Amino acid sequence: MIIAITIIGLLVAGGVLGSIAFGAPYVGIPLVLLFIGAIIGKEQMERQNRILRMKRFRREARAQPVRFDAGDKRTLV
Repeated sequence: MIIAITIIGLLVAGGVLGSIAFGAPYVGIPLVLLFIGAIIGKEQMERQNRILRMKRFRREARAQPVRFDAGDKRTLV
């Protein structure tokens, strides 16, 4: 939802800037496309960071092998 509002706002801002400046399509449209690309790239990076944090958490949560000495083995039996 936030992305849609941002994109609509950027389209409106790009249209206003393009209509004020000479050559509206040459100024407004690329500006909007750059902002949209930046927003999508930022969300992709956040998603990748969440995935990497989850992988790191799972790796750290794995059980570690334990070596039992003779005294431990006697206690376990």
